[in-house]
Amino acid sequence: MAFDSPENLGSANLVFSYDDSEINSPSIVTRHNFSGGKYSTMTLTDRGTTDTLSINIEYIDNDNLGTTVPSDGTYIDVVSISFTVPDETGTADFKWLDLGGTTLTVVYQDNNEDGQRLSAKAGGLEDNNMSLDATAPTATVAVADADLKVGETSGVTITFSEAVSDFTNDDLTISNGTLSAVSSADGNITFTATFTPTDDIEDATNMITLDNTGVTDAAGNAGSGTTDSGNFAIDTKEPTATVVVADASLTVGETSGVTITFSEAVSGFTNDDLTIPNGTLTAVSSADGNVTFTATFTPTDDIEEGTNVITLANTSVTDAAGNAGVGTTNSGNFAIDTKEPTATVAISDASITAGETATVTITFSEAVSGFTNDDLTIPNGTLTAVNSADGNVTFTATFTPTADVQAAINVITLANTGVTDVAGNAGIGTTDSGNFTIDTKVPTATVVVADASLTVGETSGVTITFSEAVSGFTNDDLTVPNGTLTAVSSADGNITFTATFTPTDDIEEATNVITLDNTGVTNGSGNAGAGTTDSGNFAIDTKEPTATVVVSDASLIVGETATVTITFSEAVSGFTNDDLTIPNGTLTAVGSADGNVTFTATFTPTDDIEDATNAITLANTGVTDAAGNAGLGTTDSGNYAVDTK
Repeated sequence: MAFDSPENLGSANLVFSYDDSEINSPSIVTRHNFSGGKYSTMTLTDRGTTDTLSINIEYIDNDNLGTTVPSDGTYIDVVSISFTVPDETGTADFKWLDLGGTTLTVVYQDNNEDGQRLSAKAGGLEDNNMSLDATAPTATVAVADADLKVGETSGVTITFSEAVSDFTNDDLTISNGTLSAVSSADGNITFTATFTPTDDIEDATNMITLDNTGVTDAAGNAGSGTTDSGNFAIDTKEPTATVVVADASLTVGETSGVTITFSEAVSGFTNDDLTIPNGTLTAVSSADGNVTFTATFTPTDDIEEGTNVITLANTSVTDAAGNAGVGTTNSGNFAIDTKEPTATVAISDASITAGETATVTITFSEAVSGFTNDDLTIPNGTLTAVNSADGNVTFTATFTPTADVQAAINVITLANTGVTDVAGNAGIGTTDSGNFTIDTKVPTATVVVADASLTVGETSGVTITFSEAVSGFTNDDLTVPNGTLTAVSSADGNITFTATFTPTDDIEEATNVITLDNTGVTNGSGNAGAGTTDSGNFAIDTKEPTATVVVSDASLIVGETATVTITFSEAVSGFTNDDLTIPNGTLTAVGSADGNVTFTATFTPTDDIEDATNAITLANTGVTDAAGNAGLGTTDSGNYAVDTK
């Protein structure tokens, strides 16, 4: 209550009545002087009348003298009186009693200082009724959004039953979130604020609780107990996931299961949400309500990559609350090696001839195991054991061609399936070397003498035929016995050569061969012949048969005869008496007893002849030897004398 004191007021006495069924036990609690006056006493007196109370105010200065009001003519004093209110919901009626005295103005003020002004006239107070407010303020707490998810906020409205004071955020218990400062735009009845849920929370049971005891109404009544908002759910957990590739090291022909496990059931998840390196993935599918998804990963062929991850774009999937995932999730790293080892096979010499070898180099695309000579097909030759000096990437060996081979098409073939790389991938198919030629055939020859039996005056064609065209062949490569050979020449590209053999005169040799030194000739590959080649045997008989004619008696007289002996150098044929000239006598028929080498006959001189000079003459041309050689010229016997006179 506030009191305005009139000028020269020394004391005032206020009397009011109350209903003791609604309030009782009044007492002064506090008093406050707002005008700086020098009055100091105020007493509350029960007048003894039922339900009647008087307030006596003594205005004094510091000298205990009656005071004089200040120039504005007003003293203001405020007193607070407490009552016991049995029924908190009731109100009590106050009635000022007119007891006479000084006219006063009485003001009733509440805690908001919006009191009801009461006025008293001179000589007494005007009757006025005052009501006591003993009802505590109540409130409702409303959260606008009962289902909050990631990124959302909600308006919160606290509505009191009347205007209150002292209400702050400290009077609220906020679960799983924060609340902006409460504020009111309607005189502290309705307060609003914004609730922001905490990140990464999933809680279906939440409420905001108001501690009513922290607020008071205009009458000073504090609220009691607590007020809860309606329940609201918070789900600010974005769905998360793990991506697991079952096989961390994939090789040729292998696949791997891929498992994507979400922290909760999701929707919207497809293969489009996955980044798949170096391979393909079958369509993802779930058998447990869209929590776990599986698919099969097939690596791309011919890939060698040690670093691979499958990446999930979490932002494309949402949980049941509609929260989208955040960022990306990678699988663990996995390696892919679907490169089968490949190889090249190189031979150092593309044209191998007799006596030569070649180095064979097999170079793989990577280190391999299991490679041996058994994985190679070697035509027309042999290969030493393959070996590597660089960790089984490059292998070398020596190829030796088979002798006496002439092949224009040759390749060494590698069976790639016999080797594996470090990842266990086997090679595929075969690899051929470049083509190489082999000519280990040395040129050979035949030497043919056309006439196997040469006699006087005869020659023979000689043909030297090589197995292939040769170079370097001259007569110097031939050994020619008992005769001479014209210069060899070829009319067919140096395969066949011809010449004429002329035997030496006066030779009789049954064993003769022309010998070719093959080493003096080479074929088109440069291979030299080996050894020698002999012609067939041929006989030479260029000895004409010769003879001696001997008359046994060099002086024949009447009645005598002489034996004539014709001895040839060899057996002859065709020899008859016709071949003899017989002077001054006759000769019996010649005959031979030793195979036509020695012939004899009897010479009978003609009668009545006297001739000191006589010789039997043999015409050698009439006889031939076994080789067919005819004798040459004539042969005379020694001189003999005939005297048959």
